[in-house]
Amino acid sequence: MSNQLAIKKGIISTFMPVILTERHISDATKVAERLHKEFVPIMQLPAVKGFRASQLAIRLDIGRMTCQRIVKFEGDSPPTPELLTQIPGISGLREFLTGLRNIGTPSEKLIGADTAVDDFSNFLTNIGLSQTKLATALSLHFESTDPKQRLARRKKLFEATSSVLGQSMGTTISILAFKFNPGADTNFEQIATRGYTNISVSHSAMPIRLPINAAFSDYRKVEGSEAAREPQELIKEFCSTPLPSIDTRMIKEKNLAHIIDPENIPNGEPFDCFAMQCSKWNVTNLGKHKALWLYIDYPSRSCTFDVYLQKNLADAHRMSADCHLWGTSLLAPPEDLWMTRFTGQLGFTELGQGISKSDSTHYKRHKELTLNMFKKNNWNPAEFAGFRCEIEMPIWRSGICINLDQRT
Repeated sequence: MSNQLAIKKGIISTFMPVILTERHISDATKVAERLHKEFVPIMQLPAVKGFRASQLAIRLDIGRMTCQRIVKFEGDSPPTPELLTQIPGISGLREFLTGLRNIGTPSEKLIGADTAVDDFSNFLTNIGLSQTKLATALSLHFESTDPKQRLARRKKLFEATSSVLGQSMGTTISILAFKFNPGADTNFEQIATRGYTNISVSHSAMPIRLPINAAFSDYRKVEGSEAAREPQELIKEFCSTPLPSIDTRMIKEKNLAHIIDPENIPNGEPFDCFAMQCSKWNVTNLGKHKALWLYIDYPSRSCTFDVYLQKNLADAHRMSADCHLWGTSLLAPPEDLWMTRFTGQLGFTELGQGISKSDSTHYKRHKELTLNMFKKNNWNPAEFAGFRCEIEMPIWRSGICINLDQRT
C-alpha cells in the first residue's frame, strides 16, 4: 500500500505545478544572497580569474558545464532567487570547491562557500524540489506575480480562446453614468454605452451578444415595478459600415437579448459596434452593498470600463475595483466574492470631475464616444465624477466590478 501511495504521489507531483509561497521566495533570496556573497571572492582567486570555462574544466578536472554555469557568480548585480536555477547544482558546486582544494587553494578561503552550499542543499530538501523543479516553480510564481509576466500569460489565454471560439475583440468598452435623486419617483437614472472595437468572427462562429443593463442592490435583482429599461439603440456614427444587423431575441420570456449578426461583414474583416441604452429604477431598498459589473464575454485585447456618478452619489461612497471569476453570483454575499477574486489584474483610476481625462490608449475615439453619450441624453458631464477599470488582455470569462462602499 505504501508503494502504491508513493507512486500516486509521484504522479501527482509530476503533473501538478508547485505553488511557492512568499516565505519560499524570501528563503530562496537569502540562500542566493549567501551563495553570491561567498562565491564572488572565489571567482577573483588566481586559480579561477581569467580562465575560460574550457580551461577551468581542465585545471580543476570537473565538467565543462559546471564551469560554464559557475560564471553566474561574476558581476555585481543583486542576487535574485533565479540565481539558484542558473548556477551549478549541489554536486556541481561541491565538485568545483573540491577541484580548487586539489590544486592548492587553502581550505579557509572556501569554508564560507561550503556552508552556503549546505544551506542551498537544505533549502531544496525542505521544499521538496530538485533544482530543475525549482526553476519551473519560480517561473510559475513570477508569471503570476510580476505584471509583465501576468500579461504574457493572459496573452496566451487570449490567443487560445480566440482560436477555439472563432471570435475576438480589439477592445471591450462599457461606459455607465448614474444620477441619484433620493425621494423622486425614479431615484436612479442610468445611461450606458456598450460595445466592441475590431470585432473579428468567422462565419461559423456564434453571433455576438450586446448585453443589456440590469440593476442589483444588496444581493437582490431590481425588477418588476422598480425597473424601467429602454431598448438598446445602435450608435451608428461609431459603428462600422455597412452596419451589422441587430437581432432582438427573447430569453426566458422576459429578457431581451440583442445579437450582432455579422452577415453583412466580409469574412474575417474586423468591425466596430456600439449601442446605447437608458434605464430608470425606483429602488425602494437600496442597501449597503453596491457593485457595478462588466463581464468579459469574449476574448479581448483590452478592456475599458468607465463609471460616472453624479457628484452627490460619488461623494457618498468610497470606490474600489475587483476582478472575479466569471459566473460569480451578483447576489452572493461578500465572502463568496472574495473566494473568486483574481488579485492584481487590473488598473483602477479616478478620472476626476467631468470627462477631460477620459481619453484611452486602447481606443482613439473613447473620449468622443463618452461625450456623445452625455450629449445625446442632455446630461452635463461636469456634474459627474469618473472612475475607470482598464486592463490589457483581460481574463476571458472574468467579471470586472467597481464597488461602492457607503461612507459612514
